[in-house]
Amino acid sequence: MGPHNYKEQEEAFTAAALSVASLLNHEFVEERYRKSRELDPIVGVSFTGLFDFFVIAFGVDWLRWWEAGRPETVEGLELKRQEQEYLTRWREIVHRTVWDYCDRHSLKRPNRCTTVQPSGTKSLLTGASPGWHPPKAQRFLRRITFRKNDPVALACIDYGYNVVPSQSDKDENGNLLNDPFDPRCTEWLVEIPVAVPWADLPGADQIEIGKFSAIAQMDFYMQVQKFFVRHNTSATIELREHEIEALGSSIYEAIQNDEGYISAALLARFDAHQTFPRLPFEPITKQQYDQFKQEVELRRQNENFHAALSRYDAGYSMEAGPAGCDSDKCLFSEQK
Repeated sequence: MGPHNYKEQEEAFTAAALSVASLLNHEFVEERYRKSRELDPIVGVSFTGLFDFFVIAFGVDWLRWWEAGRPETVEGLELKRQEQEYLTRWREIVHRTVWDYCDRHSLKRPNRCTTVQPSGTKSLLTGASPGWHPPKAQRFLRRITFRKNDPVALACIDYGYNVVPSQSDKDENGNLLNDPFDPRCTEWLVEIPVAVPWADLPGADQIEIGKFSAIAQMDFYMQVQKFFVRHNTSATIELREHEIEALGSSIYEAIQNDEGYISAALLARFDAHQTFPRLPFEPITKQQYDQFKQEVELRRQNENFHAALSRYDAGYSMEAGPAGCDSDKCLFSEQK
């Protein structure tokens, strides 16, 4: 939806609100769930791709403001005001729609109707940035974990995507395997080149998204938490060691001042990609992206992904699809 098409935005959030409001008609079998619903009925309308939306709305100047740490200059305060207007408008549409539905169907009104849930693989593969978060880069290689010979992964091969063994598959010397059909290989990584919708915006390539400060991320997360979300915002703030003190102070102040902060996950940034090969997200240049896209098209044996999938899976398999977790933290070995 376009940033200046307010009618389309209202229709989208109204549809989302109605889809969750209808769930309040569900009757739980479990007594404790019924009691919880009676005491505190809740629903959650979420979004993804917010960062992309604001880049398109405000242009490269918004990215440069992020690069500077989102300072509260005259221009910065105006950008924050406009962010707040969008977020507040969407929240009010959701609450108005849900409450109207409840009143018409004699249901108890939820007092919280908005959230930002963790973004799954499907939304990321559309090229949308995850939830409120900045993308990993303007262009990146997305690696999704599948079990070996998974029907979806086999269809991906026919469609032209490259497949390599996962990070857990190594030879007797501890070296990563390279052949996905090696008998020692148990999991596959499907590599998909992805570009954000604004990747070709003039000047956008000069912005290093991977260097956005933890404080800037915290500031934007709190915008979403204050002005849209009434549950909790799924948030992962990426930081470097020298940012720990400042971020800690920012979180402490948000709690002390009762600004609505609930929780955020913290993740150390991996600047040396060679130290962690085959990451779920690997930033790439425009030249690499164009090359990978060309290689995908050259390898492609079937232009129709659904037809390719039908070759390997006649119906829906409970085991088919991406692994339950392929995030950065899953790369660490489990402590015994």
